[in-house]
Amino acid sequence: MRTGSRDGQETESLRQLTEVVRTESSDGARLVSNLEDNPICRVTLDAAVPCIFVTWQRYATSAQLRFVHEQMLQLLRQQGLRKILGDDSSLAVIHVDDQVWIREDWMPRAARAGLKAAASKCPYAFFGKQSVANVQSGAPSGLLLRSFDSLDEARTWLRGL
Repeated sequence: MRTGSRDGQETESLRQLTEVVRTESSDGARLVSNLEDNPICRVTLDAAVPCIFVTWQRYATSAQLRFVHEQMLQLLRQQGLRKILGDDSSLAVIHVDDQVWIREDWMPRAARAGLKAAASKCPYAFFGKQSVANVQSGAPSGLLLRSFDSLDEARTWLRGL
């Protein structure tokens, strides 16, 4: 019964988050309507790894960042995937509150959903690099996280797991 209650809470939280993202900007509305083709990021499946592949294309608001992470969590569950590949090249920064949310809220839920490993290409921006390092430093035990200088290196590492 607790699981059902938690699922209901997650569904309601995602519904509210979706509405915030949809109404905060036209780019947010495009993100909500199409995860694969919008100005914020692209979320697709990479069958060759297999994994979720997310490419950050520009700065994301807190609501947009959390929306994308919640969508990836749903994809992990629906597709039975265990890995995420990220191209974080254009990730400028993750605000401290969002870093804490990813580490303390999202990552444990993702690990329970089956996430085993995530690899990413390092951001170009200094604050993006710091943000990613801070998030990775708080990974739950058993969850492997690594950043690489190239996307090919990250993909190769994930394939080898």
